[in-house]
Amino acid sequence: LISVGLGLAMWEQKVQMFAPCRYVFGVAVLRSLEVASRTMTLALFAVATHPHGLPVVLVVDYIVMVLIISRHKSVHLTYGFFVAIPLVLVSLEPFVWRRQDHAVPKDIYYTVRAIEIAALWVVILSNRSLMRVDTFEVWSSLEVLAVLVTSGLFCLLPFVWRAARHQELSQELEDWDDERGDDFSGSEGSRESAEEAMALVQAAAKAEEQEQESEQNLPPE
Repeated sequence: LISVGLGLAMWEQKVQMFAPCRYVFGVAVLRSLEVASRTMTLALFAVATHPHGLPVVLVVDYIVMVLIISRHKSVHLTYGFFVAIPLVLVSLEPFVWRRQDHAVPKDIYYTVRAIEIAALWVVILSNRSLMRVDTFEVWSSLEVLAVLVTSGLFCLLPFVWRAARHQELSQELEDWDDERGDDFSGSEGSRESAEEAMALVQAAAKAEEQEQESEQNLPPE
């Protein structure tokens, strides 16, 4: 679980190389909680509804993801059939991507997850009486751990979401940066050079506007 969270956080850092360490750390914690919450909740539900409950939930979740992808239209539907597979377990796309670059926008994704988790827990708690006595203690411990992890996920989510908006990055810009190669990626000098170039362009544009205004103010001969 931790390795998956770290892997997703490293991808987040790759697509937004100027993100501060505290943001990357927050994403790593959030992703680990997300994977743990999803895994434990599905495990509890699978035991409570054995043998057909888990496959039904996964198929329904996949269909919902495909429908959202087709409605959002960020990726082609043919590609969306493949993208929806990992989305059944976790949202792989970086938080720093713009909403229109996501196959399934984060706000919609986590809203679906919250509704689904509530529905799964209704079933889990209603089937609690069916558990065997010798495994009831383990079952109860896993329930408490799942509730704590899920609560941590949704408590941390608004803070990471807000921080991600300050680091927001276009997917097109990321692809362009990858095509440039590694000559300037990750260097502080490249960022300063870009800022200086932008300042020069703005100064030249301002000087041109002032020149045009002065010519308009000249008295006619």
